[in-house]
Amino acid sequence: MRSLIIVSAAALVLSACTTTTGSIDTAIQKNLPQICSAAATAHSAFVVVASTGNIKPRTVAREAVAWEALETVCKDPGSVTAATALVKAAEAYAAITLAVREAKAAS
Repeated sequence: MRSLIIVSAAALVLSACTTTTGSIDTAIQKNLPQICSAAATAHSAFVVVASTGNIKPRTVAREAVAWEALETVCKDPGSVTAATALVKAAEAYAAITLAVREAKAAS
């Protein structure tokens, strides 16, 4: 999660510099697999806990939407711009980790 925040912050700061756009895109594409991997792990953990039936349906639905959006980007990163991929990944990862926290609290 820390690396996701660092990458997000770096992308936002550097996005103002038009001369470094290529290197930003490269950095985002380089780090996207790590973000996808971390989110996949969080998703798997959530699915295990959610299978107990003790999780609110709203939380399960939000996590499913977030995972589906991220999975699409992770499977085909070329289908979106690097900046869009980073934003989608950050949003989805945050939603998934929030769902995992809620699931842990409900257990």
